[in-house]
Amino acid sequence: MNIINKIYKYFIYNPIVTFLFLISSNINKKRFVSLFNFYSILKKSNNRIFLKDNFFYNTEKDWRFSIQRSGLYFYGKGFKSRKEELLKSYLIKDVEIKDNDIVIDVGANNGDFYLCFNKKIQYYGFEPSPTIFPNLEYNIKNQKLFNFAVSNSDNIIQKFYLSDSWGNSSILPINNYTNIINVKSITLDSIIDKIQKKIKIVKLEAEGFEPEILRGLKKYLNYVEYITIDCGFERGVKQESTLAECSNYLINNNFKMVDFGAPRIITLFKNKG
Repeated sequence: MNIINKIYKYFIYNPIVTFLFLISSNINKKRFVSLFNFYSILKKSNNRIFLKDNFFYNTEKDWRFSIQRSGLYFYGKGFKSRKEELLKSYLIKDVEIKDNDIVIDVGANNGDFYLCFNKKIQYYGFEPSPTIFPNLEYNIKNQKLFNFAVSNSDNIIQKFYLSDSWGNSSILPINNYTNIINVKSITLDSIIDKIQKKIKIVKLEAEGFEPEILRGLKKYLNYVEYITIDCGFERGVKQESTLAECSNYLINNNFKMVDFGAPRIITLFKNKG
């Protein structure tokens, strides 16, 4: 029976799943609901979705999203699986979290990173996309949420290149963007200056703009215990990695790399102080 299951998964199941992903962004929303729910059954998940006012609502958790393709991947396997994926990919599974620990989420998207925490944390989420930010507000209640871009400059208006279908929007010029808008920017120094408390974790996922964001964290760098960074090949038109720049900045400022994840190239740094 084990051999039969392996053959099934390799030759039947995996191609079906791959096919579902390929077609998920090219069908209308009503058909996507059927596709998502079929995919959830394949993954033995109890999560289902329904369409209301052009948003997809989950049945397993009061959560919504508006982009089809990423929704299939992120939530089709259920929220327990999603949490496990996030803890593993951001390398924080073994980080001890206590009540009232402060977490800053840069590039919050729908608020997925918040799913990692069972404790009553103080969460600060930053999402510049006007399309995605309403989902963040719906999904996360009674926390600090901001429709700003985090940058190395305060109180300026910057161009923002929208590409929301996989959460690829960026301040940097990118390929295949759908629109250019103006967004307000703020630095991590300014954010922490207003909080005036130690920060447990800063998560950076800014589609290649991570080095600039880190350069906006100087005065209060020693307030931060952990920084987890998506350093994947997403920077600008050339799609370069930010691993070297981010690592050099933090290592030169009293941080050490304590974990590394592939293939997404996510790094976890800890303050040596």
